[in-house]
Amino acid sequence: METANTIAAINETTGLAPAAGGVVMLETALIDPNPANPRRDVGDVGELADSIRAQGIRQNLLVVPAPEGRFTLVIGHRRLAGAKLAGLERVPAVVAELDEREQRELMLVENSQRTDLTVVEEADGYQRLLDLGSSVEEAARKTGRSVSLVRRRLKVAAIDDDMCSHVGAAQLSIEDWETIADYEAWPDLQERLAKAAGGRNWNMAVREAKTERKWREWLASARATLAGLGIEPIEEELSETGQYSCPEGLRALEYHSSGDIGEAVAEWREEFGNDPVVGIRALTWGRAVVFYREVDEQAEAEAKREREERFAAEREERERAEAPARGFADASRELRLTFVSHLMELKGQPKGMGRAVALLASRFTLAVLTEGFSQWNSNADDIWASLTQSIEATSGDDGDGDFDPLRVSVEAMIKRDPARAALGLLIAAAEDAIDWTTWRDPEAIDRHAAPLYEALDALGYRQSESESDALNGSLIPSGDDGSDTGEAEAALEEDAKLRETPEEGSAEADEAGDAGETGEVVQAE
Repeated sequence: METANTIAAINETTGLAPAAGGVVMLETALIDPNPANPRRDVGDVGELADSIRAQGIRQNLLVVPAPEGRFTLVIGHRRLAGAKLAGLERVPAVVAELDEREQRELMLVENSQRTDLTVVEEADGYQRLLDLGSSVEEAARKTGRSVSLVRRRLKVAAIDDDMCSHVGAAQLSIEDWETIADYEAWPDLQERLAKAAGGRNWNMAVREAKTERKWREWLASARATLAGLGIEPIEEELSETGQYSCPEGLRALEYHSSGDIGEAVAEWREEFGNDPVVGIRALTWGRAVVFYREVDEQAEAEAKREREERFAAEREERERAEAPARGFADASRELRLTFVSHLMELKGQPKGMGRAVALLASRFTLAVLTEGFSQWNSNADDIWASLTQSIEATSGDDGDGDFDPLRVSVEAMIKRDPARAALGLLIAAAEDAIDWTTWRDPEAIDRHAAPLYEALDALGYRQSESESDALNGSLIPSGDDGSDTGEAEAALEEDAKLRETPEEGSAEADEAGDAGETGEVVQAE
């Protein structure tokens, strides 16, 4: 529909007045579209042309004089296109003297009131005003928008045209555009998001981009800290087999992928009296900042060294093989819990809930009922809390002094909505049976993962491609029987036993008492 604003209303809003002479009839052939119009495409004007044929143009166009007796259109691009399609040779117009900034303000005011103006078109309109000297506050005042909205649109305007082209025809929300804009400093991540925008892989792509950005930001901070400490790290490269190996004469003792590197170096100095030799593994699955200690090659028995190197290679190979399943397990669980927790908050019962409850109950209720809530492990407690964190919970003692938050929360929901409580309990039980190892075992996929996704599908959950692939076995290790068994596994077990009882006086024996579990550091075996 054409905007209901009249030229008079726009003039009143902006303080501008038409040129002397009022309305004139101008030849359509002398009127050129404004190249700065925020609307890039006037769209289908067929119905508008039919209306103009029947009733004429009821709202005047606004133009400014142009060289050689021509005029540049400011307001009425769709009306001009409709008039030309209807065969009109002349149209009513108001001729005004407006500078470029005033023209853009008027066009943005008129177009921003249309529901079909895209986020990118509006964002570009604000950016063009700023390019002509307007402040954010002034642009907001002239267009009747809030300052915060203008700032959000300008954030989108910063996305370059090549990146926007990856989005294609997808209709994105302002939040989606802002997410893409957030990755301006990482063009490769921004391109991945742009290509995933509007598709079923969007949520997964956003999560992966956040994880990648977090690592890159931490690594940049770690590099700066090391430089400030005068430590120049070794930039390690993957071998042809896709593995990392310790530099000659060094032994890796710590692997850092988060935390304060400055504190880690200080602790190292306190323990060893000098700075560590630092290696940076920045590529693919084995990313870490590695702290090495120099070793005396002559003091190391050849057999022991070979055993350690073999074990390190096997461990890295195992971690590389397990990394996709571990990462996918965390990402897919987060998506599933986010989806179900939203359903738990709905006022009405979610569509398909009856079928989903029936599917889950047929497979999991027996175990839940026979074991009782007290048999749930902490992981199930956490899952239930994630699903109901936005729902007001009942608190208090159960009367005998033994307060069980899980039982109180579940029983409170049963009183309010037993069907939804059943859904939450069954989802928690199903999720509790799934971890990263599930996705590497075809039997576990069939027994635990597939039934859960069958129920989620009934609730309207949309699987990403990576989830569909995982259900079809994409993360199952290759092998004759689909398992990880073989000589490599046997060697791992042998070396693990050897490390459990290190030789007296050996380096392993000295380090065994020092190695411990921390949230930030992985101690080398």
